[in-house]
Amino acid sequence: MTPELLAELSRYPMFPRTAVDLVRVAGIEGAAALITAWPGQEWPAPTRPGGSNAQGARRWEQLVEIVGADIAKRIVKWCGGGMLIVPNLKMVLHQRNQEVIRSEYDALIRGGYSSPEAVFELGIKYNLNGRAIERIVRQPDTELTQPLGQGCLF
Repeated sequence: MTPELLAELSRYPMFPRTAVDLVRVAGIEGAAALITAWPGQEWPAPTRPGGSNAQGARRWEQLVEIVGADIAKRIVKWCGGGMLIVPNLKMVLHQRNQEVIRSEYDALIRGGYSSPEAVFELGIKYNLNGRAIERIVRQPDTELTQPLGQGCLF
């Protein structure tokens, strides 16, 4: 997960509140790093920076390795002693991929392909059968919101 992809996904209505909170606390780069490393996981955060016991120190080092000490401090301040919920964003990625397929379908049609030809080409490209592509292109486009801006991060 790149920060750019995470920012793009943040525009979709299915972008979860847990991801919004993670971006707010860890920043777009830190959130992207955590989602890449621990997608869909609940992780027990240490109670304080550095950890208060051996287990907490080990968890602290894991977090620092992924996001760096500054971001790790912000995360521990936010949820120290609790569970850090790292979303996997599967549903949002699915929604985005469907938007990409619809966009590419429209471009192929404008470029002179017939509908069956466009469906065939997209099926090959995305490893989906023709019926799946047809279902995707019949769906309406998603109303997107504004991407997360720098003002939303902290």
